[in-house]
Amino acid sequence: MSLDDLIKSLFDPANPIYLSIFLVVGLFSLIYFINKNLINPSISKYKKEKENIELKSSKVMALFAQLDPDPLIRIDSTGTIIENNNAAQQILSTPNLKGKKINDVLPFINFSPVNDLKENYSKLLTHKIDNRFFSVLYRSEPSLDIAHIYFHDITEIKTYQEKLIESQNKLRDLSDHLQDLIEQERQRVARGLHDGIGQSLSMLRIKLLRLSDTETNPAQRKNYQSLVDTLEDTIHELKNISYDLKPKMLEEMGLGFALKYLVDKVATETGLTAEVNVIGGENRLESKLEIYIYRIVQEAISNILKYSEATYFSIQLVISMQLLRLIISDNGKGFDILKVSSRNKPTLNGLGLINMRERVESYKGQLKIDSSAETGTMIVVEIPLGKNLVWQNQNQSA
Repeated sequence: MSLDDLIKSLFDPANPIYLSIFLVVGLFSLIYFINKNLINPSISKYKKEKENIELKSSKVMALFAQLDPDPLIRIDSTGTIIENNNAAQQILSTPNLKGKKINDVLPFINFSPVNDLKENYSKLLTHKIDNRFFSVLYRSEPSLDIAHIYFHDITEIKTYQEKLIESQNKLRDLSDHLQDLIEQERQRVARGLHDGIGQSLSMLRIKLLRLSDTETNPAQRKNYQSLVDTLEDTIHELKNISYDLKPKMLEEMGLGFALKYLVDKVATETGLTAEVNVIGGENRLESKLEIYIYRIVQEAISNILKYSEATYFSIQLVISMQLLRLIISDNGKGFDILKVSSRNKPTLNGLGLINMRERVESYKGQLKIDSSAETGTMIVVEIPLGKNLVWQNQNQSA
């Protein structure tokens, strides 16, 4: 093809190139028309509807926040209040909270935007505002660069808790008072047995011995001696009862000696292997505390003899200026602690454990019990001996 023919074909309207260009232009024009008149309006309509929905949702959420009976505050990363509901304004007695710093309004929050908004962070506080108690939940939202503060009125719960604590304190005081009354009654009965019945029995023994000395009939002398032996056994038993009620060794020699005497006596009478170690018992404790510790050991030994089927038990007492620790252990069959020590339906053994616990708690101490068939039973008593405890030697020297 010559150059002239090529030029003529370029300007020929029937050339396929022109048809292709026409089709391409027409296609782009159609796309532009559809995009402009159909797609773009639909997108704009969708965006507008979405914005309306989000706006309505925000209004509804804001309305819910305003109507929420619990106070709510929203703050930004600078600690500035950007939103709050009416309840928050009412409890804080501030009409315009927006724009104020949260640390100025609620200093106990201690807001730290540099740290708090780095990640999801929350903390729960209890604070008193105008004679009402609130549970304050502080929670950050790092994705939104804000933090929320929720308030929940717990005044009634707090009041019930305080009443419960007050009742527990009164019950503890009552229990302590009853223990004192029981101890006083024990001492009164012990004195009555010793000074009254004990002396009468001793006088009767002397009279029987005198009658026995004047009796010439061997059979009658034997009868008198039998009566004297029985009477001596009765006097001995009476002394034991009197000592249990009012341990004279405890009064005169102190807790350590009294415990050793008690354990030796039990071991001799029962044949059980027993051990007692006292460390740091040189200084006398408050007499009431000594009595309480002695009664705890007495009760524990009684339980060991009655229920444990043990062949061995030990008493470890360690006394320092700060703490009294008592450990009572045996190799018996153990028991179900929850069942025995239940305050709802305590057994006779359980009553003893409850009395132990009440004595320990009256001195703000702790009583721990570990019991199993494999290892036996271990009772651990710990009582703080701080400045509130009066030592007998200090009291006497004063």
